Amino acid sequence: MKIAITGHKRGIGQEFYKQLGVMGHQLVGISRSDGENIMRTMHTASLIEPCDMLINNATSMYAQTELLFEIWHRWQSSEDTHHIWNISTAVCGWDVDREIEGLTMRESMQYRNRKTSLELAHKQLQAQPSKIKMKLIRPKSVKTQEFINSPDSVTAEEYVRAVLKDHYAETLE
Repeated sequence: MKIAITGHKRGIGQEFYKQLGVMGHQLVGISRSDGENIMRTMHTASLIEPCDMLINNATSMYAQTELLFEIWHRWQSSEDTHHIWNISTAVCGWDVDREIEGLTMRESMQYRNRKTSLELAHKQLQAQPSKIKMKLIRPKSVKTQEFINSPDSVTAEEYVRAVLKDHYAETLE
C-alpha cells in the first residue's frame, strides 16, 4: 500500500514512517524539514493524491483540516478504497480549556481549537457517501519533542505500535 504521512520526521509521524516502512509499505513522507509545508494545501494534496492512504498527522495553523478537505474531495469519486487516519489529541475531550504542559494558556487554547476543527471536519466528511474509510485517532500522553510530557506518557514508538495493533488488520492488510 502507498501511504502518505505528514510530519514524518518527528514524534508520532516519524514512528508511523519507521514502523510502516519495516512492514514493506511504500511511503511518501511530507515534512517541513524536507522543504514541504502542509500550508501549501494544493501542492501537498498533489503529493498525497496518488496514494492509497493518508496519515494526517502534522498540524500548522488550520492546514491539517484544509488538507483533509482537499484530499477527501479528490478521492471522493474514486472507485478505489482510500484510507485517512486523522491524528487529533486527547485535549479535544476536555470539558474546559486548561494549560497544556509546556504551552501558555493562549497556545493551549489555539492548539485545542485547531484539533477540534479537524475532528468536526472528520465527522462531517465521514457522514458523506464515499469509499473513503476514515479513523479519528486521539493520542493521550505521548512523549514527543513538541511538548513537555507527564510522567505517565508513553513513547511514540510504543504508541504507534499499539495503534497499528488495533487498526492495522482492518485497514492495511
